[in-house]
Amino acid sequence: MTVHALAAAVVSGAACVVFTLAPAATPVQAVVPVPSEPCTSGWVCGWTGPDYTSVASFVSQDMPRYPETTAYVGFNGGESVWNSARTWRRNGQVWGRCVTVYSSTEYRGQSRTIRPDQGIARIPASFGNIHSNRFHACRLS
Repeated sequence: MTVHALAAAVVSGAACVVFTLAPAATPVQAVVPVPSEPCTSGWVCGWTGPDYTSVASFVSQDMPRYPETTAYVGFNGGESVWNSARTWRRNGQVWGRCVTVYSSTEYRGQSRTIRPDQGIARIPASFGNIHSNRFHACRLS
């Protein structure tokens, strides 16, 4: 049950019904930020601000290093990243084009793998900036 539905039930006086029907240990789901402006399908987008805000940059291929140009500022100075790669079915399983981002050039340093239609809304300061990325197929189910 969503927070809004629960609030509506409480306001309408049906709170006792809601609580008796709800499971005892229902975890609260956190709201996961998504880009307000969509990242083009098949691309990975990096933003200079947290939560997919400010200046965006885009890549669709492996990048062993991002040139120091404004075209890649969302990665070289980025604070958030989103993978808009595609998914497909093969032999009854769902696969996707995952991307692994690295804190150093040439696919070295710390890494994080991002599945299709997911992202990192706030790249941890301990990770630093993204300096390279590599795409690969990954099984999603």
